[in-house]
Amino acid sequence: MTSVSLQKPSKVSIIGTGRVGSTYAFTLLLRETADEICLIDDNKERALGESMDLNHAMSLVQRTTIWAGSIQDVVDSDLVAICAGSAQQPGETRMDLIHRNAKIVGDIAEKVGQLAPNAILLVVTNPVDVMSYVAMMRSGLAPQRVIGSGTMLDTARLRYVIGEELGISPQHIHASIIGEHGDSEIAAWSGATIAGTSVRNWALSETHLQSMFEEVRDAAYNIINLKGATYYAIAVTMAKITEAILRDLRSVYSVSCYLDGEYGVRGVYLGTPAVVGREGILRVIELPLSQDELEAFKVSARTVKQAIQNLNLRPASFYERLLKKVSGFDVSQELDIDAGRLAAHPLTGCPDDASQPGIPVSGASRNALTPMGTDDEANIQNQVLYHKQPKPITARKPGRKPRRPSQLT
Repeated sequence: MTSVSLQKPSKVSIIGTGRVGSTYAFTLLLRETADEICLIDDNKERALGESMDLNHAMSLVQRTTIWAGSIQDVVDSDLVAICAGSAQQPGETRMDLIHRNAKIVGDIAEKVGQLAPNAILLVVTNPVDVMSYVAMMRSGLAPQRVIGSGTMLDTARLRYVIGEELGISPQHIHASIIGEHGDSEIAAWSGATIAGTSVRNWALSETHLQSMFEEVRDAAYNIINLKGATYYAIAVTMAKITEAILRDLRSVYSVSCYLDGEYGVRGVYLGTPAVVGREGILRVIELPLSQDELEAFKVSARTVKQAIQNLNLRPASFYERLLKKVSGFDVSQELDIDAGRLAAHPLTGCPDDASQPGIPVSGASRNALTPMGTDDEANIQNQVLYHKQPKPITARKPGRKPRRPSQLT
C-alpha cells in the first residue's frame, strides 16, 4: 500500500536576493529543505534571474518549486527570511549599518506581519540583534516567532578554530559565542567542553583562548577585506535554522532571541543558545557564566539597547502586553505612524499601515529595499516594491515556451 503524506508542503520566502539571499536559496535547494522557495527583491530582474538559474539544476536534485514573486506572495509562507539591506563595507562595523537598515527591515517586517501572521520571521540583516528587535516591533508577531541568526555563525567559527587547534572535529566541541553579533560578543569559555571536559584542560592557556576568540570576533572583517562579503557560512547557518523550524527538530542553536529576564536582561534581542522548533523559539537556555562573563554579557546588552534607543523606538517592555495580539493598529500607533494612512488589517479589521491598492509608496519607501550584496544601488532607485500592477507570468514562475520546429537547432 502506498503511503500518502497529509503534511502541508513547506514554503520559504526569501526577501533580498543578493549574495546572502541567493546563496541561502541555493543551500536550501541542495539540502532539500523546502518544497517551495519564493524569491523576492526590489530588483525583480535579479530575482527572476536567480530563480531561473536555480531551476536549471532541477533535474539533478529533488524537485523544489522556485519562483520570483513580490512581497504579496509571502502569504501562506511557513518561514520568511529577511536578507535585504545594505551590506557591510570594508572598514565598517555592523552597527554602522543601523540607520540604513532599520527602515528597510521595519517596512518589510510590517508587510510580513500583515500578510503572513502565522510565519516564522528569520532575520539576517545586520546589525542582526537590533534588526530582530525592529522586525518584532514592526511585524506585531510574538517575540518567539521572530528569530535572528545571532551568534550561531560566530559559534560555528569558534568551534572550527578550536577543532583546528586541537585536531578534533568541530562537531564534537561544545562552545558558544553569546551576546551581540558584533564587537561586544563574548566567548562563554567557562562552559566550553569537549567530551564533558573543560576546554581549559586541553593545554590551552588564557592567552591562547583570547587569541582564538579574537580570530573569531574579527573573522568577518578579515573576509570582507579579502573578498568583499561573507555569504557561504551564513547561508548554511540559515539553512540549519530553517530545517529546525520546518521539521520541528527542536535543535539547540545560538540564535538572537528576545530576552525576558534571562541573564538579568530584559527587552532586547541577543545571541544565546535556544531550542528552535516549528513555533520558533521554544525555550531560551541560560548558560551558567562566570561573574566576568555575565558582566560582559550585560555590557553587550547595553550596547544593543543603546543602538535601539538611537532609533527612537519605545522599549520592548512597553509592548509586552500588546505583542500577545496580532494588531497592526496597536503596533503602528505606538510607533507614531500617521493614522490617516492606515488601511484595514486583513485579519483583525483594525486600521493598519498598509499601502492602498494602486497608491504608490513614498519616495523614502521606494528606495527602502536594497538587496544585500548589491553593488549598484542606482539600478533599483526607481523601482517600487509594493505596487500591484499585473505582472507577466515569467515574473512569477520562470518557464520555457515551446519553440516552433523552425527554431530548434
